[in-house]
Amino acid sequence: MGGQGAALSDFIRLGGPLRGQALHRLAVSCLAALSRLHAHGTAGVRLSPESVALGARGQVLIGWQTGYEGAQAEDVRAWADLVVFAATGVKDGDPSVLPPALRIAVDRCRQPDPADRPEAVDVLRVLLNRSVAAAVASVDGLLSGAYRNVG
Repeated sequence: MGGQGAALSDFIRLGGPLRGQALHRLAVSCLAALSRLHAHGTAGVRLSPESVALGARGQVLIGWQTGYEGAQAEDVRAWADLVVFAATGVKDGDPSVLPPALRIAVDRCRQPDPADRPEAVDVLRVLLNRSVAAAVASVDGLLSGAYRNVG
């Protein structure tokens, strides 16, 4: 990531896990970027704690590693793993430390069957709302396919 910011892995190692607005900003910024890439047919971007950095003013900087074979469902899973790492400081950490709406989204994105994972744009809609009741309703809708191909 060069001089633009500290890689998320280094930032967490030195400063500890993210909480509150910083965690939400990271989650939303990465999902927004994934949504844009997926809308243009790009998947398999290898989102990781080493490819995401936090800038001096709190901005999220993403250094995509494109050119890999991959599906959108795998990108969504990688996003969920990144969020859990950011919140816990541990790979495969316990998602129970996440705020409720974010925990619900992460749980859905970590489903074992890729076909059961929502699309990045749908998860982004849930997180932009941020209320637990809306998140539960939206996730139920995502699973039934109600929000597919909207927007």
